[in-house]
Parts: sequence; structure tokens; C-alpha cells
Amino acid sequence: MNTKNWKTLRNAVPAVLLAGVAILPSLAQAGSIQVLNPPGSVYTTASGINDQGNTVGVFEKAGEQLRGFAYVPATKKYKVFTYPGAVYTIALGVNDANTIVGTFANADGQAHGFFLANGKDYSQYDVSGSSGTVIQGINKVGDFTGTAGSNGFYQGFVSIGGTVTTFTVNGLATVAYGINAANSVVGYYINAQGTATHGFLRDGAGNITQIDYPGSLQTQCTGINDAGTLTGVYTDNTGVDRGFVRVNGTYRTVSAPYVAAINNRGAVVGSFVDKNGETFGFLRLSGQ
Repeated sequence: MNTKNWKTLRNAVPAVLLAGVAILPSLAQAGSIQVLNPPGSVYTTASGINDQGNTVGVFEKAGEQLRGFAYVPATKKYKVFTYPGAVYTIALGVNDANTIVGTFANADGQAHGFFLANGKDYSQYDVSGSSGTVIQGINKVGDFTGTAGSNGFYQGFVSIGGTVTTFTVNGLATVAYGINAANSVVGYYINAQGTATHGFLRDGAGNITQIDYPGSLQTQCTGINDAGTLTGVYTDNTGVDRGFVRVNGTYRTVSAPYVAAINNRGAVVGSFVDKNGETFGFLRLSGQ
């Protein structure tokens, strides 16, 4: 991925740096894993999944800017898209109505949220008064969550029934990722020293609980399903990034460095880097 595009993605969507993280052999060889890589892509990440297994993410062709994609496992077909007039488009979440959310920027470089409904109807969304908006998750009824701000001054937001609430954890830079049917939101915040991250769970009443993988150097929560199962990424005590799933308070490391989301059937999506340094998305359907 070229430097300009990586900086665009990094600044628009604060995320775990994947560069240099090797794929674990079990993921590369497992038949239950569908590797996601739209034709011609040199960089692909998978970010969101609905209960049908339909998956969204972002990819890049050599010399081009980032574009969104939707992948349907039943047909193994991709649909690629760019928000009209956008410099880049990043798809981050999808619900069971196949409404896709994410972020884009025009030539001015400012990030805006977007919705894509019915595969063709685009609409822009901005948190009022914000210098940048990213929609990162959407639930079944269309309530959504994301991040607003720029240049390190980030806060999470949640829109429930059209009412928008912004929030931070302890007044610190906060990034919100996933939302479930109970309007529980997960994400992470950056510590006061700016040296590490901690995951969080914000329930529908606004109560926030810190989430840290046991013994980790840092943790980011990335997704939550309706049963309250969490996905995320942690850095172990050797400095290696690893994906995890938390079920009923019990943590399980998975064989991928980045797990982005989980649906109500237990299917997960995320990303890995192969031995040649190329980033791919993946989909692991439940029961496989």
C-alpha cells in the first residue's frame, strides 16, 4: 500500500497497524477460511459482516486510491464501489438490510460518514460540529456508531433513533467501532500518555467498562454481536498483535492478527499479512 493511501486510512480510521505481522500457518491452510481479495487488489481488509455472511471492507489496486467492496459468500462475488466524487471510500459495517456504512473524503481531505442502501443509494452523514466523521458500525434497526474528530482529537458517537450522543472514556481520545441490538458499543481509547490503548464496552445506558485482554500490553475492541460476544486485537508481552474473541467473559486467541467483527452466527472477518507482506481480508463462516 502506498504511503499516501496508508496515511489516509490511518488518519480517517484509527486502526491497528498490520504491516509486518506474519499470518499464522493454520489460517493460511485452513479450508474453512475464505481469503478475500478483489481482482487486481494489492491490499484488502475485511471490516464488517451481517447474519447472511455478507462482508464489506476496503481494497486498493496498484497506483489507485482505496475503494469499498461487498462480498457475498453464497455467490463468491464482489461488488466494488466508490462514493460519488470521493478521493477514497472505506466500507466498515453492514447490517441485515445490507445497508453499508463507512467513510469517504473529497479533495479537501475531510472525512465524512456515508450510508449505501439498496446497493445504489448513497447519503452523506456528518456529526454536527465535527471536523471529521467515520461511521463504523450499524445494527439491525439502523442505529449506528462511529468516531468524530481529527488530528488525534477523537470521540465516539452513537445515534439511537436519530438522537446522537458523543462520548469519551475519561476525557481521552476515543474510537467507537461496533454496535449490537441492545445498543451496546465497543471500541478503544488511548491512554493519557499516548502510549497504549484500552478496549471498552459501553452499554445502552451509557455505562462504560474497560476491556483488556489478560496480560496484554494494549487492547482494542472491534466488534460485538447481539449475544454480547466481543472481537478485538491485543498486543502480547512480546509485542505481537493477535486477534481475540471474548465469549461470556472468557477470552480466546484466534489465528489471525486482526479480527474486525462477528455476526450472530459466530462468523468472523478480519485481515492478515502473508509472508510476502501483502494484506488480505478473510471470512470464516460459523460451523466450518
